[in-house]
Amino acid sequence: MAGSEVRLHRARQARVADRVAAKVADVLKADATFESGSVALSASIAGAAAAAIVDLPVSVRRELSKRQGELARRIRGLVETFSDAPAGGKIALEIPKAVEPSGGEGLGKIVTAEEGQRLLGELAVARKLEDWAGPVAGASELQRDFGIARSTLNRWQHAGEVIALLKGTRKHVYPIEQFIDGRPARGIAMVAALVSNQRVAWLWLSQPNPMLGGRRPIDLLKQDRADEVIDAAQTYFAAQ
Repeated sequence: MAGSEVRLHRARQARVADRVAAKVADVLKADATFESGSVALSASIAGAAAAAIVDLPVSVRRELSKRQGELARRIRGLVETFSDAPAGGKIALEIPKAVEPSGGEGLGKIVTAEEGQRLLGELAVARKLEDWAGPVAGASELQRDFGIARSTLNRWQHAGEVIALLKGTRKHVYPIEQFIDGRPARGIAMVAALVSNQRVAWLWLSQPNPMLGGRRPIDLLKQDRADEVIDAAQTYFAAQ
């Protein structure tokens, strides 16, 4: 990973750990088994474990699920190795005396804007809008098939509450998946506010997301789980 990607990855994991730890702490406070000191520690461990798991590939998570007993024993063993002894629980690391310097590959050859556009043109592949955006409909189709009035659609579009994709030079179409019960799913406006480009916003909403366990953000919005999606969107786009 590049330095910026590493920082984003760590920040994302820290957010997951904090959210999980806070929720676990709230639950444990009501359990008389846990003393005040053990609540915070237990919640912190749970948060760290969740952060380590959230970005794992599906195949790895499935394997861990099959070996939950072994995983629990290892976690318990790790916790029990820590003690007040000077060397208790410490892991010996072999630290080299000298580190080989590396300048990296660098940025490569700098080209002009015109040359950059030409190179991008060679790599770009022409695709129909429906091929990547899924089923879309214009204002007439939405009014006919879903009963959404043009005036209402225009109001949503001006308020940033609906994703509108330009098809051709003037016509806007709307991904059908964003609608539930005749209106845009709650949370779309908040995601769109973070992303200046509607196409990028819909691509992000409609693609499986590792931060959300491989689920598509639009599916979670339609399940009224907007808070999870907004947290993920802020991680992806807030710094841009």
